[in-house]
Amino acid sequence: MPQIDPAILSIINELEELRHTRDDHWQIPRIEGEMLHHIALSSQAKCIVEIGTSYGFSGLWWGAALKLTGGQLHTIDRDRKKYDSSRLTFDRAGLTGTIVSHLGDAREVIAKIEGPIDLAFIDADKPACRAYFDLIWPRLRRGGSIITDNATTHREELAEYIAYVRSVPNAGSCEVAVGNGIEWTIKLE
Repeated sequence: MPQIDPAILSIINELEELRHTRDDHWQIPRIEGEMLHHIALSSQAKCIVEIGTSYGFSGLWWGAALKLTGGQLHTIDRDRKKYDSSRLTFDRAGLTGTIVSHLGDAREVIAKIEGPIDLAFIDADKPACRAYFDLIWPRLRRGGSIITDNATTHREELAEYIAYVRSVPNAGSCEVAVGNGIEWTIKLE
């Protein structure tokens, strides 16, 4: 794995430990964070949109990659407690200029983010996944990806959504069984 800034890695380790004390963290596993970091690096991402910040664990992985690519993460959460906590986390990690935190409904926030979008990570309320996908897809660059979390852990709940993204004509989509499992959808045209 590429060298991650020690300040960011220290806070990644801290949040990984805190996951055992929080019952509302909804945090991706570390192995999944490492994979997201690699995806951002390999695609030379400049603009990533994350729906569902929680306490900022995945945002730290994205932010570490974006410091290297010169990009920016727009992370969105509707929970004030998590928004405030993640902002402090990103500040402590030295990612304030790399990560823009948004508080509110992702459907409203997405429309205000300048594109094109290179990557999007959907890790929020499962019934709204298709709405998020449909808002992001037209603004996603060719070769860009939408990664949806919980493809294996919430297989039944996401079944209709996954069938939908796999039917999009200008897309390639597959499940990657790492961490919670992701559905990785790439825009082909």
